[in-house]
Amino acid sequence: MDAQTHASAEDKHYPIEPASDADMLRHLLEAKGIKPAQLSRDTRIPKSTISEVLAGKKPFSRQIIRKLADYFNVDTSVLATNI
Repeated sequence: MDAQTHASAEDKHYPIEPASDADMLRHLLEAKGIKPAQLSRDTRIPKSTISEVLAGKKPFSRQIIRKLADYFNVDTSVLATNI
């Protein structure tokens, strides 16, 4: 197998699933270096709601997306991939 054939085999496109809301929130918390309790205090999102999202039991609502986007300074589209 020559280098040309080998490279094209590696370049196959494999779709990547969007991150779950739980994974996205975990990443944002880690990137900012804060705990869920701090996020709750700062955004007034109930701790129980944050816990349910992190446990994969509850998806982001439009209201939560707006608050998180403002808080983490990201576009709402980053958080709305599963809506």
